[in-house]
Formats: sequence, structure tokens, C-alpha cells
Amino acid sequence: MTALAQVLKSYGIEVLGSDKEEKFFTDEVLRKIKVKIIERFDRKNVPSDVDLVIVSAAYYDESDRDQSSNVEVKEAIKRNLPILTYAQVLGMIFDQKYGIAVSGTHGKSTTTAMLGVVLEQAGLDPTVIVGTRVLEWQSNARVGRSKYLIAEADEYRNSFSYYSPKVLVLTSLEYDHPDFFKTFDDYKDVFRKMVKKIPQDGFIVANAQDKTVSEIIKRAQCPVIKYGPLDLKLRFPGKHNQLNASAAMEVGLKLGLERERTEKSLANFKGTSRRFEIKGEKNGILFIDDYAHHPTEVKATLKAAKEFYKDKKIWAVFQPHTFTRTQALLDDFGRSFAYADYVIILDIYGSSREKIGKVHAKDLVKEIKRHKKDRVQYIATIGQAGKYLKEHVKTNQVVLTMGAGDVWRLSTID
Repeated sequence: MTALAQVLKSYGIEVLGSDKEEKFFTDEVLRKIKVKIIERFDRKNVPSDVDLVIVSAAYYDESDRDQSSNVEVKEAIKRNLPILTYAQVLGMIFDQKYGIAVSGTHGKSTTTAMLGVVLEQAGLDPTVIVGTRVLEWQSNARVGRSKYLIAEADEYRNSFSYYSPKVLVLTSLEYDHPDFFKTFDDYKDVFRKMVKKIPQDGFIVANAQDKTVSEIIKRAQCPVIKYGPLDLKLRFPGKHNQLNASAAMEVGLKLGLERERTEKSLANFKGTSRRFEIKGEKNGILFIDDYAHHPTEVKATLKAAKEFYKDKKIWAVFQPHTFTRTQALLDDFGRSFAYADYVIILDIYGSSREKIGKVHAKDLVKEIKRHKKDRVQYIATIGQAGKYLKEHVKTNQVVLTMGAGDVWRLSTID
């Protein structure tokens, strides 16, 4: 939503908005471009002269609009104001641009950011919308003046149905968002439809190492460029990051960029927030933070850390994200911590749509232990985990925080 606000502001549109009372880096981004933000929800926040209300999918479902619990959405409906979702507005911007949609279960943010920086440094001046802060820009968006739009395209709630890009990047496909997609086939179906939408004069860049991606791209009606990991120099470890860089490389080459210049841009790419982000060192203990919230991401991140820090013990502090995902992928999560020396599981971080569920963080601890990982324990809160780590982590060890919630705050505790 913050990235979208930046793009709309660049069009000369007056933008304001509200959110719950929780601090994010986006607060500073919005203040810099003079977008008014209100840190609470209140029906009085909806101006009398507003022309359009844009709502996050967290608070609004256009197919069942009367069920929203958000007071501002209710006020907009009561006043019969025009309401659009983030995905609908992004789709309108796609229609005006040469759209490049970066999609897949894993790697979307990093690949989008890499590709944005590559095109920027090649002089193509793209507009870029990312799901996290890009360190080069200290923002999650870049507003350009060219025809190119690169956007992280999330599949949740069938957002794809609003997008008509020219280019599709497909990084990976594994079952996710079980609160919305009841089966893996339901999940794959939105990607099948998206693949078929890419026009013949467009193209698809697809991860050839992913079996499900290989299955889905058979429906393509346009050229398909397959990629695998390249041996590129990058600032951060892991095969998954090599794959992300390879995807950006292939798109760049297809658009006519020079290979040597593109390789240099990728080698100098600083990274993004919450993607193997070095948070700092305290008393000889290194803190790293990552957004990993799916079993495959957790395993890949821990593997990369273990390979990069061969002589250090790795502490994994994981905050499960949403009850439905934790329950649906419990067995996979149980197998994903093999590369950690010690594991701490925090309480499950719910969402605006999910406050409670049928699974507890203690169930995940049991599952991890079942897969022969003994050094794992449940600690409810970030504060309690901070105190425990202070007493038990030794110099020259690594603490890796993971999850899509606010587990990153652990590195800020004294």
C-alpha cells in the first residue's frame, strides 16, 4: 500500500491513509513524500471530499464487502464511496505500462528489487513496486518516467485476475495461503490462468528447476525462457539468491541489456530489508533477520547461513505466521530446521483475518522434535526470547530471526 501511495502521489494525486498503531519503516517513507498517515482506524479518518478509497486485502474482500470489520471500510460503504482494492489499482497501472510481474511462492521481493536496480542502472528508468524496503532506495518503491513497470505480484485472493502484464517471472510454486486456497490445485490454478494471459508478443521467465513451474508453463502462448542458478558474484549467500539473480539476468538480457553490465549491477546489489539482512553485532554475537515464513524458505535460509558461517553455531528464532499456514504445513515445518544448531519457536503471529486457530506454537515444537531435533524449545514472546538469548548465546555465534511478523524486533532489544 505504501508503494502504491508513492506511485499515485507522483501522478499528482493527493493521498492520505491510516493503519494500526504499529511502527514500520514505511512511516518514514510516507512522511518524506508528505503523505498524511493516521496511526489508528476511525470512521472520522475518511474525508468528506474523498474521491476514492483504496483498501488492503487484509481488511476488505470485494466479493463479500459487508463482512469487513474495519470501521473505515464500513464508513465508506455507508456513504456509498467508490472502493477499490490494492490489486485493482495496481492492475490499472499495469494497463498503462509495459508491465513486468514477478510472481511465485518464494523470492518475489528479492527478484523484483534486483530487476528494478538492474533496469535503473541500465538507464531504463523503471517504476518499481516491491513488498519490502530496497536498500539502494531506502524505500519499497521507485517512481520512474519510462514505460517500464516492475511489480511484485502476489497471488493471494486471486489478485492475478486484475493484472495484464507483458512479462511474467515465475520463481517457484509450492502450496501456500491455505486460508484462501483450499487445495494445492486451487493454488496452482491462479498461476495457470496468469500464464495464459501473457500475450504472444510478451514472454515468460521461469525457474526450470521447479517441477510445478515446469508443469504450469506448458500452457503458455508466448515465448518461455527457462533459467537455473548462475555462478554470479553476490553480496549474500544461498542457491535461492543465485536463482533470484538468474531470473533478473534473463529478463534484462531479453530486454536488450548488456550481460557484463547486468552482472555488475547484480554483484553490487545491496539487498532488501528482511532478506538475510545483517542487523548488526552485539557482544560478538551476529544478528541476521529474514522474512522466511514457509518451510522451504526456512530451510533455504538456514542452509545458506550454515554454509556461509561454517565455524559458527546458528540459533534460529522462528515466529510462525498465521494459524492456517502453520497447521497446513506443520509436517514440512518440522523438517525445515535441520541446519540450525538451536531452535526457539515463538507464539504464532496471526493476522487481521486470523486471531485464533486450531494449532499452537507448542505443536510445532513437538513436530520439530519428532524429526530428531532436540535443541528446540517454545518461548512465548520476543521479550522473553531476548532475555533467554542474552543468558545462553555465546560469542562468535549467529542469531537468525525468521518470520513474516515482528520477530525482527528481537535484534533491537538491549
